[in-house]
Amino acid sequence: MAEQVSLNESQFKQLEKDLLDQVMIVSKAMIETFKFRLIYDQKVTAEQKNKTLKALQDFRSKNWNKNIDRNEAYEKYLKAY
Repeated sequence: MAEQVSLNESQFKQLEKDLLDQVMIVSKAMIETFKFRLIYDQKVTAEQKNKTLKALQDFRSKNWNKNIDRNEAYEKYLKAY
């Protein structure tokens, strides 16, 4: 049987605020991703893209560690290259 949750108005407003904050964070990240791809595709040749992709795939296969934070993993990648 489904459990029913009861919220008062202030709890609902807080939940709504938290959800909207998460939506904004994801939306901004998506926009930044599209922006990066547009700029990257204009500045980089196909040969450079392939070389970068290969280097990233090689790095991931050698160093991927699911026990560390994603940001920490990218910091490690940036320091390695």
